[in-house]
Amino acid sequence: MLRRSLTFRLVATATLWLVGWLAAAGLLLVFLFRDHIERRFDRQLFDHMEEMVAASEVTAGGELVLPWTPSDPRYNRPHSGWYWQIASSEDVVVRSESLWHDRLEVERPRAGSGAQVQALIGPGQEALRGLVADITLPRARGHFVLAVAGPLSDIDRDVDAFVVQLAMTLGTLGVGLLGAVLLQVRFGLQPLRALRQAIAGIREGRSERLPESFPEEVQPVVSELNALLDRDAAMLERARTQAGNLAHALKNPLSVIRNEAREVDGERGALLRDRIAAISDHVDRYLVRARAAGSGDVLGARAAVADVVDDLRFSMGLLHRERGLEIAVSGLDGLVFRGDARDLEEMVGNLMDNACKWAKTQIAVGASQVDDRLVIAVEDDGPGIPGDRRAEVLHRGRRLDETVAGNGLGLDIVQEIAVLYRGSLILDGSELGGLCARLDLPAGE
Repeated sequence: MLRRSLTFRLVATATLWLVGWLAAAGLLLVFLFRDHIERRFDRQLFDHMEEMVAASEVTAGGELVLPWTPSDPRYNRPHSGWYWQIASSEDVVVRSESLWHDRLEVERPRAGSGAQVQALIGPGQEALRGLVADITLPRARGHFVLAVAGPLSDIDRDVDAFVVQLAMTLGTLGVGLLGAVLLQVRFGLQPLRALRQAIAGIREGRSERLPESFPEEVQPVVSELNALLDRDAAMLERARTQAGNLAHALKNPLSVIRNEAREVDGERGALLRDRIAAISDHVDRYLVRARAAGSGDVLGARAAVADVVDDLRFSMGLLHRERGLEIAVSGLDGLVFRGDARDLEEMVGNLMDNACKWAKTQIAVGASQVDDRLVIAVEDDGPGIPGDRRAEVLHRGRRLDETVAGNGLGLDIVQEIAVLYRGSLILDGSELGGLCARLDLPAGE
């Protein structure tokens, strides 16, 4: 899932770039620092070499002598790592006290080529960096090779200390830059999070369109989504209008035909009336189904359960006022159905109408929400339905008692609408003694 995240991709890419560039910068700085240390080291060796040349004298017999030696005490301490020597073509003429009885094996440079840097091996196989030059002194019998050397470990130690400090500095810089990248990514992607929240608000019914206040990179997407929302709303409204027009266009002729069919006697009249009733039932059934199918996935559709049930309670009280039924309502405040109010009215209205037809004295309507699901229960104190026959009444046109008015389509329509909303209708026994019809539907916020 992380690999599908824009934040992860941006941060991962930035991290790779940061690590790569910081590593390259670190290597370059280490290279430059080592070159600087080596140059400074060579300058120090060269200063000592000039000091030795200045101290060199040639006797009348052509021999080289040093009336004084370099003042650096490291050349006086045995095997200190700092050495110098002057050699003729035959042997070492003079050497530093730090060499003791050893000598430096050097390559004789060409005459007049100047001082050369050479990698040398000192006493105890110690790696040295040396400066070697071929010199000629007045009255001398031949050329001399002057070598000054220092321990390579001094350069490595300085470079290692620099590497540690550089790693800490670049590490701190990298963490700071990565934090800045995280802030930049979060700030840069804030419009997308705002867009997600705005879409959620539409889905939950808090708004109808996306706000037109996004950055120019996101605004085209927002405009297209708003255009789709407007188009869907217009198509839904047109479909509802056409469904209503179709209902009126069919019901009036059906009413006329039904009235005329009453004048037909005998078996032919009964057959006509039966077929006309079937046509009327099918029209009602499929118009309701088409309306629910058109609104089931519409963004922003939501309805307050309490408002719908209060209206139905009032209507059922008038419709069944001669029976003096008590309709109790509880637990509806604050609950929202994520769907169209007319579909909720169709489902709960059918259940309450059935309950009123079968109840003795009282009906109870309650609701609750568990996570993102809404459960609405309609109960009555009537005779109920035996457990082994509850599934039977959910089939289209099935009625257990023909003495009660109805066509057997109510529960089937309720179930179909609930399924279109990815819900269900469950029939169970009621604590009041009759039937409990329980709707499971998506809840809104």
